[in-house]
Amino acid sequence: MALLTGCSAGFGATAIQDYAPADGVIATSGDIRVLNALVVESDGGRGGVVIMTIVNKGERDDRLTGLTSPDATVDLTGDTTLPAGSAVHLGGGTDPSASLTGMTKLAGESVELKLTFARTEPITLTTVVMPATGDYASISPTPSPTAS
Repeated sequence: MALLTGCSAGFGATAIQDYAPADGVIATSGDIRVLNALVVESDGGRGGVVIMTIVNKGERDDRLTGLTSPDATVDLTGDTTLPAGSAVHLGGGTDPSASLTGMTKLAGESVELKLTFARTEPITLTTVVMPATGDYASISPTPSPTAS
């Protein structure tokens, strides 16, 4: 007589749940996946730098058309094209980049970010503001272009 056993955790088992093994959070919409999204505090807590990787798992290019927050003003700059089958990193000194000004949240608090795309449904996520210390000490906003 054969005896069968198994886990009865069902469809909500933690082994099948998305998990971000980093400080940031992850989110998905269609073929777009956002990895390790967080904000690094800058300018004495009045601003921040958005850090994240956006992966386009699809077969068609997409584009990040907007990045907003009810907790700050967001300045999204650079080429926001999301090539098919590729990843785009946002951070201090990257192209594209996103910086926050007038933040109402401090290090350790949650901040909401909404990403909109040309082809994909928007992603709204809540992530954390990290202090600019340790691994994040070298993160600073991308300087704004100056008129020549």
